Amino acid sequence: MSGEVEAIPEPQPLDLPILYIGVVSLLIAGLQPLVLGGLAEAGRLSASGIGLAATAELLALGLACGVAAAVLKPTGLRAKLALAGLGHAACNLATLWVADAALIGLRGVTGLCAGVMLWSAVGMIARSARPERQAGIFVTVQTIAQLLLAALLPRMVMASWGVDGALVALAAISLTAAAAGLAAPREFAPLPKSEAGGGRLSPLACAGLAAVFLYMAFIVAIWVYLEPLAAAAGLDPGQAHDAVAAALAMQVLGGLAATVAGARLKASHVLIGAGVINLGLVTALSAYPSGILFIGLVAVFGFLWLFVLPFHTALLIGIDPSRRAAMQLGTAQLLGSSAGPLAASLLVGDTDVGAAMKFAAACLAAALALIVAVVAVMARRDPVAETF
Repeated sequence: MSGEVEAIPEPQPLDLPILYIGVVSLLIAGLQPLVLGGLAEAGRLSASGIGLAATAELLALGLACGVAAAVLKPTGLRAKLALAGLGHAACNLATLWVADAALIGLRGVTGLCAGVMLWSAVGMIARSARPERQAGIFVTVQTIAQLLLAALLPRMVMASWGVDGALVALAAISLTAAAAGLAAPREFAPLPKSEAGGGRLSPLACAGLAAVFLYMAFIVAIWVYLEPLAAAAGLDPGQAHDAVAAALAMQVLGGLAATVAGARLKASHVLIGAGVINLGLVTALSAYPSGILFIGLVAVFGFLWLFVLPFHTALLIGIDPSRRAAMQLGTAQLLGSSAGPLAASLLVGDTDVGAAMKFAAACLAAALALIVAVVAVMARRDPVAETF
């Protein structure tokens, strides 16, 4: 344990404006293929620029969320969130008139604004009396919103106005998030103070954050190479699309399952059990199964993806009851989501997409080892305590 801490005087309830702002901040994570691919088709971004722009935005988002958690006080929330939403809208609109290096830089600035927006949602969840439930609601609503926009934008906006129409639509959504900021709480309760360790994260908390980073690197390293992996397994494009659709549908079910059952499950059991199952999935997918088996394995992968995410919050609060580690959760998840595909891309050649699976398996094994080690240390420190 990181020391005795004060209880949170008034746990933060689920706040709909904050939930909405957090969802808007992460919409781009599900829409990058659509938006960046459209910019490339319009000749404003090269093929290599797609990866650079995606990485710049997600890295900036994660870093801004972490810095905001470390330096911003949870007061004057309405002004801070309204300004972040306005900045996010302005960056989406400004993307209409830039290309190449300027576009990549601007997407990074867009990520900075989104990071402050995400900070508010992370702060709400970290201060909750039932953080795993609020985290489950957040990831489920976030996934549904991404799915709806990914389905609607190409048909209702981009068919007539191209990628510029999508950017204008995203800017309009960001403006609604800025308006939601004016309805947010004026402030959050301060986080409880630890009697040991001051404001610094303990080595155990850092190990927990590293496990989250590695888990997300494992997930996204597989996800971005899913269609090439399907092709290597002999699936035709239609079957590959079916696998992606199955994974997305099961993500929603996974988030819902975590929301409903989260309070009755121990985070350590879920994280270790899901890690073992995921190792089996990676092994099976590495054998390039064909047809329905490949789709079924990917569907289970999608379910576990979102089912596990809320338990990251419970893990970090169990390690560090001051909840400061939990405030860095978004940073660890987003940095892992960026670093995983970036590192995998350095290993994957023109024909060896299987290297992505090997890299993902290594990340997963390391994450699982860290979680097992953290659980063992916590149990040894206080064998009779009820841990996470």
